[in-house]
Amino acid sequence: MQGINDGRDLNVLDVLALVMGSAIACVHVLRIMRGGLSSAGWVMACLMFAYVSLTAAGPFVFMERKYSRRLPGYPRTGDILWAMLGLPWVVSALLQAAMSDEDPRQNPLFFSTLTVGLALACTGALAIIWGKWVVAPPHRAEAFESGPWTNRVGLFLAVAWPIQCGLGMAALN
Repeated sequence: MQGINDGRDLNVLDVLALVMGSAIACVHVLRIMRGGLSSAGWVMACLMFAYVSLTAAGPFVFMERKYSRRLPGYPRTGDILWAMLGLPWVVSALLQAAMSDEDPRQNPLFFSTLTVGLALACTGALAIIWGKWVVAPPHRAEAFESGPWTNRVGLFLAVAWPIQCGLGMAALN
């Protein structure tokens, strides 16, 4: 029987973290949506918003679960990967929000923060996934336990790291 506070279920603080990720995505996607978009452009902007929202929620979910709830066995690999992949989006959104009316694409600090941050996060995620499941002995790779939903989300985002790179390019155009 699972305990009440084992972290497998979604709670109010998790939803709050997901909403905060959506606010971060709004900062990145708003400029794109204000441009003249075709129907296909709107579909792509909405998909970008959804993916960046989920990714940017990672650091907030990590902080909430690590310091507020103090769950046993937390964090797992996916949790760390989720926080790591979301951090460049959060930091660059804070920079973009601080730049009043300036076009963030013309600011070298914003450009390098998002570019270098995503490059480091994606490379780190690839190295962790590669080391944990590709070059690991088969008996160790098979011993993978799925864990709470946050671990699975983080692993999904880490395996889909090329999407992060593509969204970073879209945010910088």
